[in-house]
Amino acid sequence: MNIEEFEKNQTNNHVSHEDSFAVDETASIKQKIKERKSKQKKLKLILGAGIFVIVILLSLVAYSQYKLYILTQEEKKVETVSNSTPKTGEEVVKALSRHILVPQGNPQIAEVQDAAKLRDTQAFFKDVETGDIVVVYESTIFVYRPSKDIVVASGDISGTGQLKP
Repeated sequence: MNIEEFEKNQTNNHVSHEDSFAVDETASIKQKIKERKSKQKKLKLILGAGIFVIVILLSLVAYSQYKLYILTQEEKKVETVSNSTPKTGEEVVKALSRHILVPQGNPQIAEVQDAAKLRDTQAFFKDVETGDIVVVYESTIFVYRPSKDIVVASGDISGTGQLKP
């Protein structure tokens, strides 16, 4: 072998060694890219699951706040009805007319002060409590309980034809 062949052979060996290094380096880079993509997929999956959990939790919070709002509104309605006990004669008649058809005219209105004494005097007042309101028209009498917003009793003035509310 002469020198030229030796150098040529060395150059080929050198090139093949560089090619081998390049192939190894390419494989290493491809492996790193593959690992990075795998990590990115895992990270995307974890982030997706985290966002899903957050959305579910926010939905639960929103639903519970909505239910709380509805309950608060219902509670306000109940308080309004219970706190809106009629004070004047007109308010009593208006509250009574929500439950039963009242006759035309101006009634006489009285609040029951002593229910026990009134119960003893007439059977019509057997279910009366202190604080109830008696509304008397020309031919009809009503007993209204503002604390529960109900008509306790009704009947004609003579007491012979008692009506049920």
